[in-house]
Parts: sequence; structure tokens; C-alpha cells
Amino acid sequence: MSCSAGRKPMLYEILYPVIYLRSFARIRNARPEPQLAQFRSLKSRLRRLDIHALTAISPFAGAWLALHRFERTSAPARPAGASQPIDRIIQTEKGRLAVRFSGDERAKRVLLIHGWNADSSMILPLVTALTQNGFRVIYPDLPGDGASTSKPMSFHEKGRMIARYCAVYGPFDCVIGHSAGGLIAAIALEEGLQAHRLVTICAPQSLTSLLQAYLVQTGAPERLQHVISHAYRRLRRCSPCDAGHSTFARFQDKLLVIHANSDWQVLVEEAYSIVTSAPQAKAMFLDDCNHRSILGHPSLVEGIAAFLGGYPETARWADADAV
Repeated sequence: MSCSAGRKPMLYEILYPVIYLRSFARIRNARPEPQLAQFRSLKSRLRRLDIHALTAISPFAGAWLALHRFERTSAPARPAGASQPIDRIIQTEKGRLAVRFSGDERAKRVLLIHGWNADSSMILPLVTALTQNGFRVIYPDLPGDGASTSKPMSFHEKGRMIARYCAVYGPFDCVIGHSAGGLIAAIALEEGLQAHRLVTICAPQSLTSLLQAYLVQTGAPERLQHVISHAYRRLRRCSPCDAGHSTFARFQDKLLVIHANSDWQVLVEEAYSIVTSAPQAKAMFLDDCNHRSILGHPSLVEGIAAFLGGYPETARWADADAV
């Protein structure tokens, strides 16, 4: 693997040849699938060693490496032809932004944003349901995901890109963000995107919360939990604690917080924290679904449509002060 100019290779990159030779020597008689799985396992373990060793030398350097990897995580490549047709390709200074549309152009406009490490294919069940309920849905692949090619960028940069290049399709009656897409939606709104309402679906309460969950997921040193926010603030010139939190508090009764009670990827406690910061917000908690299957839950679109005035209010909302 070649390293780009001006960037020092990480430990796992330097040792790629050693990993491969040792892996090949040990599992050359195995079937292709086990061989690939063992290679990936060795690579993952060395990446963990890399960040533990760097953190021992400098916690800030360890946090920088964690952020570097976090911002380069993107949706897995999908087979050719598996994606939905792209309606618009927008050329940006960092690549291209793929945007799709669904529904009547004269209907209420909804901007729907997918989550981190995903693409718009994940939210298709909700796109279909919203369209069938009379909404015009605009749904991009976030920069670096799906058909949107770009250089790696921070969450704040992604939010700015959405605000800048999707504004032409607004103003929106609502912006809806699933998972980390709820944070990117909030950032875009702070960057000037015009929308009357905001809906979060299984979203973290802040970027800090998402970063800390990522550290746990990747087995990073525990001490980075206390450093990651400071490192982000220094490197990105903005606070991860404000990404989401301040926007949720500003929207108040124009905010609907929806969460799956059985979500293990973004715990339901995150939703409780959001509505604590926005006491006038509506809240909706759904059973018999998880982080991904909630997107096809029949009560999801009913709640959103009622919130947007699509038809009479029948959703089972919880008052924020009762959550």
C-alpha cells in the first residue's frame, strides 16, 4: 500500500508486507474466505496496537489518529448497478455530491440525510413511505459515501457541504436525519440551511457522544475518552459538544425526536438527553425495531406525517418533560 506524499505511514502500514507474508505462510492451505478473514483480523489487531502505542507517547497524537480514521470511515463499496439512479450530480471543490429525488415537486419538501458509514440505500424504506404519504423527498449520498466521491472530511465539513449545495432545493418543510445524519442535519442548519422543522431518528445527542462510542467500538485506549473532544476542538476549530446539542435546544417545539427502544448502536438514553435540552420537543419511542429496522416501521412515517401536518395527529408522542 502506497502512502500519500507528505503523510508519515502508520505502524500497521509499514508492517503490511510482514503481515501478509506471515499470514500467507500460516494459512496458505486454507480456503480463500478464512484466509481473508484471518488477514483482516491481524490487520485490525495491529491497528489497535498502533493507536495504543501512539497514545502512550502522546494522548493528543492518539486522539488525532482516532479522528483521522473516524473521518475516513465510509460506506462499504456496493456492486455496480446496485445503487438507485442518480438524479443530480453536483461538482464541488472536494469531489461530487450525488442527489436523488422522489415524489411530487409541488408537495412539502423533506431533506433526508442518512447516517455515518452508510449511504442513501439504507433510508430507501423511509423515502418510499414519505413519498407515498405525499411528500417530496430530497436525499443525497453524504460526501465520501455511496455515489458521492470526495476527499475525507470532518462532520462539520459534511454539514457545510449539505448546507451549501442542497440549499437550492429548499427551503425545506423539514430536515430528517437518521443516526449520525441527525448531527449532520443539525450542523447544516447552523450553517444556514433553511428548514421549518427537524426530525432525528436514532440520533446521538452530540458529536462528542458519537466519537466516544467510536472509541469504544474500535478498542481505543480509555484515556482517549477524556482527550477526544479537546483534540477535535483544536484540530477542527469547533466544539463537538455543540454539534447537535445547540441546534436541538434552538428548535424546541419544531423538533421531533424518534428512537427505537431496542437500539443497541445508539442507545435510547441519547434521545432522553436530546429532549432534556429541548423541553418543548415531541418524542416518540418505538418498540419491535432496532437502529436500522426502525426505518421501515409503520409508525415512523405516521409520526413524521402528523408532525408535519400531513394528516390528523394520531402519533403516540411522549411529552418531553415526561421522558
